[in-house]
Amino acid sequence: MLTKQQNGLICCITAQTLWGLGVVFWPLLNYLSPITVLCLRLFCSLLFASFLIYYTKQFTNIFNLIKNKTIIKNIFFAAIILAINWGCYLYALHTKQAIEASLGYYITPIISILLGRIFFNDVLNKYQVIAIILVIIGVISGIVSYGHIPYLGVAIGGTFALYGFFSKLINANAISVLFLETLILSPFCLGWIIYTEPQYAILGYQYSHYLLLIGTIFFTGIPLMLFSFAATTISLTTIGFMLYIAPSINFIFAVFYHGEPIKASDYITFPIVWIALAIYSLDMVHKLKKKKV
Repeated sequence: MLTKQQNGLICCITAQTLWGLGVVFWPLLNYLSPITVLCLRLFCSLLFASFLIYYTKQFTNIFNLIKNKTIIKNIFFAAIILAINWGCYLYALHTKQAIEASLGYYITPIISILLGRIFFNDVLNKYQVIAIILVIIGVISGIVSYGHIPYLGVAIGGTFALYGFFSKLINANAISVLFLETLILSPFCLGWIIYTEPQYAILGYQYSHYLLLIGTIFFTGIPLMLFSFAATTISLTTIGFMLYIAPSINFIFAVFYHGEPIKASDYITFPIVWIALAIYSLDMVHKLKKKKV
């Protein structure tokens, strides 16, 4: 039987895989503006979370979270940060900048690891330190290649690291957190859709549009719940390195599926980061084997 930490690791990997595959899914909604897609994404997640709350009878959890001023404040900040992150990511895909978005998510683990070390006293061994140094070298080479700071990528990477940090602070039931986060953002989303979309981005579309709206749940609500659970069960350092999965998938599909051009330095940046991930992964496997013994 798997431990809670092992389940958390599986949830984190699954969430990252789904988010990574979103690079193929989200451009299918490019006939709408990125902000409209963001709003619909949040609304669908709210409906999904509401159904789960009703089905699992977690109304008491919701009320307890609302009554806790510290937790509800953290959920509020997490919701705002999450909306900024999703908005930047959707804009990157909409404007065919998926590779820069990938670079941004490669910055995320560095920030997550630093936050874990500073606020949660996560301990790093020599292999993790080596992996971090390699990541820093890889990311710096990527930044240098742009000739300027890739602001979109930095915004994406920084906001997602902060979201992981707040998820760790909240440490609550993933379904309840998802419900409250999307509920907090729903008034803005409702206002945007009413005042900018003549048919509210719902009426008068072909059947494929409604199938895509249902599909947003698989790339929003489900992975977000899995990630929230993972954030409460495994260290920020481990989460930090698992965050390489999504941008790696993003990068591969951006190049081979969407045909985005690759900079010469990308042939240096991404392999270095993947080597760092391999080192960290092998170290984790080794530690798990020692625990079993």
